[in-house]
Amino acid sequence: MKVRDRPPLTPLWALPCLLLALATRGGAEDAPTYPVWDADAQEQLVCRRCPPGTFVHRPCSRGRPTACRPCPPQHYTQFWNYLERCRYCNVICGENEEEARPCSAVHNRACRCRPGFFELSGFCLEHAPCLPGYGVVALGTPTQNTQCQLCPPGTFSANSSSTEQCQPHRNCTALGLALNVPGSPFHDAMCTSCPGFPLSIPESGAPWDWRGAGTEECERALVDFLAFQNLSFRRLLQLQQALAGPGAWRPLPPREDRVSLQQQLWQQLTELREARPGALVEGLLQALQAAGLPRMERAVRKRFLPAP
Repeated sequence: MKVRDRPPLTPLWALPCLLLALATRGGAEDAPTYPVWDADAQEQLVCRRCPPGTFVHRPCSRGRPTACRPCPPQHYTQFWNYLERCRYCNVICGENEEEARPCSAVHNRACRCRPGFFELSGFCLEHAPCLPGYGVVALGTPTQNTQCQLCPPGTFSANSSSTEQCQPHRNCTALGLALNVPGSPFHDAMCTSCPGFPLSIPESGAPWDWRGAGTEECERALVDFLAFQNLSFRRLLQLQQALAGPGAWRPLPPREDRVSLQQQLWQQLTELREARPGALVEGLLQALQAAGLPRMERAVRKRFLPAP
């Protein structure tokens, strides 16, 4: 079967000439008109307008039609017109914008917000991230900001993100592990294989030694357990200061940002664990006493330190 050759496409630069030719070939009844006063004949004439992409080079007279010419580069006419010159493409894409449609003979340049931004009152604003505890329910578009929603029970979002949805909490039982810290809207459930710090049986008259095989895993679990307790901002700050010792200084997050303070506390506890392997429990119990947190101290003892 013979395939027909497809006719070549008309290049964009030839569009004004094509429109002009079609307008010239069309009947007078097909084109909109406008009134012109003929000073020589002292009468009112009805002339045809010029098509988009052209302008009026010379109005019509009794013996000749309207003469149209194509718009020069960087100029346009969008509608049938009787303009004496084409309009300049005066739209310039600004900051955080990109060109959505280039200037041509039949329309001005058009801009849009570049990816990651949306238009509001004539400005392109960056899509806002959803804060920890909130997930994305609708991605930002060129005309709409990111839509966020508080993570429902059983899900969490630990990061500020303009793309991430709430994720389901880890199922510790399905993984064959024990639940160490229940999940919240701000963090995942935390699992562990530590049932409690193993005891090394002391010699007669010596204190109990809470170190032994499995201590490293239990210390990691203790760090998670303490850092992500549902404590107030003030109590978290008391514990952080007690751990740092007198005279120590750490930059603080805004008072309302309890999540950031928990992350700081987790990092602080991790640094202490790595600096003195096997010695975290003793220092932590002392810090809880110094911070005036007896309930938290009892919770740590009950969970991690079996009675001898």
